[in-house]
Amino acid sequence: MTQLNPYGSDPPSLLTSGGRALARDLQRTRREAAVALAQGDGLAEFTAAAMNSTAALDRHRRLLARGDDFLNNLLAEEEVGFVLAAMSIQRGMYRQY
Repeated sequence: MTQLNPYGSDPPSLLTSGGRALARDLQRTRREAAVALAQGDGLAEFTAAAMNSTAALDRHRRLLARGDDFLNNLLAEEEVGFVLAAMSIQRGMYRQY
């Protein structure tokens, strides 16, 4: 956002319509950039939490199955369901913007 500063640090003359339009455009661009950065941070936080949860579920599944292939396969279905749900949530984040 520092590249926008040279254009916005010396405000254009608000006496002209071009100056007012430029000031509005710069303000909107800064706002949009701030929202996009916050969305990226939120997505990264969600993804990290989902990855940690997936790893924890995988360890828990192996602990519960204790080498029983049938039980391991049943529990793996539940784990896959979690992963698919998390991916769906991740894809839908910020879609309204």
